[in-house]
Amino acid sequence: MFNDVNVLRRLVDGARKLDVFVVVTTGPGTDPLALGPRLDNVAVFDFLPQRELLPHCAAVVSHAGSGTFLGALAEGVPQVCVPLGADQFLNADACVRAGAGIAVEPWAGEVSVGLKRVLGDGAFAAAAARVRDEIAAMPSSMDAAERLHQRYG
Repeated sequence: MFNDVNVLRRLVDGARKLDVFVVVTTGPGTDPLALGPRLDNVAVFDFLPQRELLPHCAAVVSHAGSGTFLGALAEGVPQVCVPLGADQFLNADACVRAGAGIAVEPWAGEVSVGLKRVLGDGAFAAAAARVRDEIAAMPSSMDAAERLHQRYG
């Protein structure tokens, strides 16, 4: 729903201006070749398991959908949120309030400046690490379900 090629292309254009290696996932139904010619610092896939990729990321640029947003926080990865709809604006706001990232518009210049800021300021990584630790200290879903069952039957 939110894997518009034009938006993805703008995000890639913003990120590739920096001296970073960029991994892009297009999502289902979008051909990775639709983003244009391959570049040395950009790898494009239709899908990669986040649990395998996120531990190796210095930052995440995403639409701030719940899966990517929470997955990155659970790994302590700071974020550049580019909300487009649904709950993404709420998630982006929560990320900003926690100090774990920033929110930008989906234009290449804003993404480039935002990513440079998040990568260059250790306060974002420190805040993301604090949120990671808070998430890790939470009870598991099984523990929460058991507590609810004990309390409410």
